[in-house]
Amino acid sequence: MHDHQGVELRHLRYFVAVAEEGTMTEAARVLRIAQPSLSQQISALERRVGAKLFHRRPKGMELTEGGRILYASASRTLAEIESSLVQARDARCPVHVGVCGTVPEHLLARVERVLAEDGYLDVEFAEADSPQQLDLLRTGTLSFGVMRVFHDIDDLATLTLADEPLGVLLRPDHPLADHAALSWADLAGQELLWFPAERNPHFVEGVLAHLAGHGWSPRLRTVDAHSRALYRHHLRNSQNLVTLRARTAVSADGGMAWRPFVSDPPRERFVLVTLGDSLWAGLLARSGGRSPDDGGIGGPGQRAASFPSAASSALPGSAW
Repeated sequence: MHDHQGVELRHLRYFVAVAEEGTMTEAARVLRIAQPSLSQQISALERRVGAKLFHRRPKGMELTEGGRILYASASRTLAEIESSLVQARDARCPVHVGVCGTVPEHLLARVERVLAEDGYLDVEFAEADSPQQLDLLRTGTLSFGVMRVFHDIDDLATLTLADEPLGVLLRPDHPLADHAALSWADLAGQELLWFPAERNPHFVEGVLAHLAGHGWSPRLRTVDAHSRALYRHHLRNSQNLVTLRARTAVSADGGMAWRPFVSDPPRERFVLVTLGDSLWAGLLARSGGRSPDDGGIGGPGQRAASFPSAASSALPGSAW
């Protein structure tokens, strides 16, 4: 009884090399092993197969009929294995990343760079409000989310993509547009153009509490829209109406005025998040250790590097 199960991949590789090179000496050189060792391995393979695979001729090795049958199959098998190894090495893993509607486009490019560090991830973005992202992360539908936050969220690993102060966006002929910067007292009596709280309740709660802490508890004019033009329409056609935006989210040619706060502005952070106990959390931790000066992203607790004002693709009315 022959020990076919004892035939290993290396035996086939040695056998094919001898068949193709024609001599033990040349095959040993190609394989970079000693000739006596190669000879022993071929003899061992023949014992396991139970048949002679080569005629030993003065000028070299000649395949027997059984050897030709094995060579046809072994060479094909080795080629298929090599091809499979290459495909396995180059295989990409899709990761689904939720994105809230106000994320500037340049931050999505940064997310792709962060996730590309492992070399095998293909990023697929899907729009989802921040509360939806939390649910989708916990069910495994999403691997990551890009959220607009005011406070950190428990059980999530986070990587800060941007951390910017909010300012006041208003019509260019608004009386407050004459100010270079606005104090909290300046905003008394101003109505705030806002979005439905359910789109991002944690952010809404944090920002409004910050405003109230400085003595401004504005009446809210809630508009459920995803159109930048519609938000501008409200601002242009209403008295004593303002909204809050980061400077980088305001288009330079939008025809609106933007003014910073004199002191202690509310801030918005865009963060890349994943579940704190997921396999992806380590990737965020590694990325968070890179210096923003090296083109990296600021990690948790770090302020991100400044971003160009040309990043104006955020839709003011989109899902927050």
